[in-house]
Amino acid sequence: MFISSDQVLADLGLLINALYGVLILFALRYADWRRLWRSGDLNLFVVGCLALIGLWSLRAGVSPGLALHYLGMTAFTLVFGWGLALLGSAAALVGMMVIWEGEWSSFAINALVVGGIPVLVTMGVHKLALRYLPPHFFIYIYINAFLAAALAILASVLVAAGLLIASGAYGLPRMSYEYLAYLPLLVLPEAILNGMIVTAFVVLAPRWITTFDDDVYLKNR
Repeated sequence: MFISSDQVLADLGLLINALYGVLILFALRYADWRRLWRSGDLNLFVVGCLALIGLWSLRAGVSPGLALHYLGMTAFTLVFGWGLALLGSAAALVGMMVIWEGEWSSFAINALVVGGIPVLVTMGVHKLALRYLPPHFFIYIYINAFLAAALAILASVLVAAGLLIASGAYGLPRMSYEYLAYLPLLVLPEAILNGMIVTAFVVLAPRWITTFDDDVYLKNR
């Protein structure tokens, strides 16, 4: 997914920069900063950011802007909440830029694609599950983790493809066989990866998961 600013129309790039800027301002305002001062949680946050850098570095692709890689953002979001997840994804992308000497002018575009969109999709699924589904352990695992992760990477890929097609960087036929055709290789493994991570946290250290409450999902079940 890492898109170059040259591949996106200037006006579209400005709109994305503004949108991502607003998201970051909201994240700074509403992030659960007290969470980072609990024993061990700041270390967990740093390790999570480093894990994102490692996961995003394992990418493959032929054409510029069409790299394929897993995201891991659903698990990160469920553990830390949407505010810290947005800021953590931004920090991880800064690390990627430094390590790989990335193009800083494309920072907001890529941060929105690999961080902002997955975070928003994950929290959207979480809120809908809380409102319309019974508060059950397996609902949390299979809907909030597995399904949300699949939808998050699907949305991320489709938005990235849409930006490149709308900007004229690639046509739909080329995008289809060089990028979109590989979606099945991303969606299911992404769902399994995030689901396994969240399940491990729920079983071994539920207090580390911001969006999980024993009294809601386990008590009297």
